[in-house]
Amino acid sequence: MDQKRIKNFENLATTENRKLALLVAEAGLDALDTGRVIASSVTLNGNILQIQGESFDLSKFKNIKVVGFGKASCTAALALEKILGSRIGGGAVIGLEKNKCEYVETFAGTHPKPSAPNILAGQKIFELVKNSTIDDLIIALVSGGGSALLCSSAKESEQGIKLYESFLKTGKTISVLNTVRKHLSILKGGGLAEIAYPATVIGLIFSDVPGDNFGDVASGPTYKDVSTVADAEKIIADNNLGDFDLMETPKDDKYFEKFIISFWFLIKPPQMLWC
Repeated sequence: MDQKRIKNFENLATTENRKLALLVAEAGLDALDTGRVIASSVTLNGNILQIQGESFDLSKFKNIKVVGFGKASCTAALALEKILGSRIGGGAVIGLEKNKCEYVETFAGTHPKPSAPNILAGQKIFELVKNSTIDDLIIALVSGGGSALLCSSAKESEQGIKLYESFLKTGKTISVLNTVRKHLSILKGGGLAEIAYPATVIGLIFSDVPGDNFGDVASGPTYKDVSTVADAEKIIADNNLGDFDLMETPKDDKYFEKFIISFWFLIKPPQMLWC
């Protein structure tokens, strides 16, 4: 920790006890660093990609693509490039700031409300994963903020903004909000998994939601959604949120049983975050 993350560290460390407390905070922030988490959890030995002890033989795949959405995705993409390099055949990720990646295109979107850059990135991600085959490997970098940042169309953007503004008044949890969000999008609520089928999809999930319900992170693009349109309609009606054009999320187990493999990293203490 040569370079302090707490910029006014020296000004705050006026006593030995304060300095020790700040060093503890620094150590915690250092341990949560996205790049360090990827570097310590993902390794490549020859053709064998290892993620938290699980191994994948990259020689079995013709194409490796990287997609991502959330506040940590651009940083995670850069860290993943350092490991996989030119093995990555293409990619697109959206966060709050672009990063200088060589093989993955990065987008800077808006949060907590989507906008035109979010739609552009969402369409790029859709194009990358559609028409995938069993010979494709897709690595999805999923993190908090992805529910707003990942947006598939202008219609979803408009409805997402309306939903967010209405929902703020309810005081309900992010899980409740994301239940409705999943039914406004072709990508959320397992939609990405359906579009990518029958490719192998590895989900690297950076969790920042209460209870670590990983299907709630970025509204679960690679997770099977257990909620229904009826559930979303009830939330909308009970909270007087307005009128929305809802769609059902993928329910066929084939999109999730054989090809979806997920790993997760806790990057923040459980708390309420609007993602």
